[in-house]
Amino acid sequence: MENKSLTPKEQRQVLWRLLSYMKLYKQDTMLAFILLVLATAGELIGPYLVKIFIDDYLTPQRLDFEPLFWLSAAYIGVLLLKTIISYFQLVKFQELALKVIQALRMDVFTKVHELGMRYFDQTPGGSIVSRVTNDTEAIKDMFVSVLAAFIQNGVFVIGVFIAMFALNVQLAVYCLFILPVIIWIMKLYRHYSSIFYKDMRERLSELNAKLNESLQGMAVIQVFRQQKRLREEFSQINDKHYAAGMKNIKIDGLLLRPAIDFVYIVSIMVVLSFFGISAMESPVEIGVLYAFVNYLERFFEPVTQMMMRFPYISRQSFPLHAYLHFLIMKSWRRRTRKNRKHRLQKVRLSFAMLVFRMTENGMCSSIFRLPPNQVRPLRLLAIPAAEKARLLIC
Repeated sequence: MENKSLTPKEQRQVLWRLLSYMKLYKQDTMLAFILLVLATAGELIGPYLVKIFIDDYLTPQRLDFEPLFWLSAAYIGVLLLKTIISYFQLVKFQELALKVIQALRMDVFTKVHELGMRYFDQTPGGSIVSRVTNDTEAIKDMFVSVLAAFIQNGVFVIGVFIAMFALNVQLAVYCLFILPVIIWIMKLYRHYSSIFYKDMRERLSELNAKLNESLQGMAVIQVFRQQKRLREEFSQINDKHYAAGMKNIKIDGLLLRPAIDFVYIVSIMVVLSFFGISAMESPVEIGVLYAFVNYLERFFEPVTQMMMRFPYISRQSFPLHAYLHFLIMKSWRRRTRKNRKHRLQKVRLSFAMLVFRMTENGMCSSIFRLPPNQVRPLRLLAIPAAEKARLLIC
């Protein structure tokens, strides 16, 4: 199960289940989204102010001091406000992420206490500790680095298209062809990257297993002179791991940045062609052209960031899936009586005779005979911990 890779559908389900924890902090979530919308608006107002300067003042040669002063003051003020709001927005999202992780950690700690003893008998203690600590830290990194970035970039992409429609509806409709192309590239990348990453994980597991097998049986290997055969087997697995890694590198190099840059160049060509054809019939506003090119560039920045985070989703989606599955599993739940009215308050144990002996030499150390109906504390605190571990109660 450790090498299992999740399908894109299962990855989406995992992300939605993680986002559902944000409902616990509705006020913080609402404030973070309000700050995000304000920061996005500040990011988009800047190119529009430059468009006003180009079309209303620079092109007609109206260079009066007072309107230009107020326009530049507004531009600088927007930049300052955007910087301040962006800071608080990032801090709020990070705080929200840490609160979600805190709730997750408390939920899994509570879940551990609800499990029956059969689960602890059949599950290594290190696996349980890893679930509470290491997997929680991996989820925190995923929430902070991936989910928060996806939310912020998604809101920014929506804001870019709203600004485009406010400038020129017809050209904005032409630019909508970008969305299905981007979505198709994302689906294509996630499909093949999941397959190649699964293959690389399996080869890495085989490498670890072969290495562990060789180290554990080194004496037998050398006695029967099997070094050459095992070296060839290890080399074959190592070559397969290298090939799987190269496939990951190739798919990342093809679809992560170059494909998005190609779509960006095609979109710029569409915008310039539209303004070039429109210039044959009527004058073209240079400020609108500048704003559209600027908005397109700003549109592809978050898209590229989201694409660059897809490999991280593939790596961390399985620990997150295992973590959340651990929270909802019911097969290991402790069996309790439904109509139990009284809780256990005190326990009294009575022994007729206790015999302690050492496991190494088999010699009995002491025999304690306790009279009936007599309570006598028995302390073994003076015995070292290593000796207590070797004591067997007969």
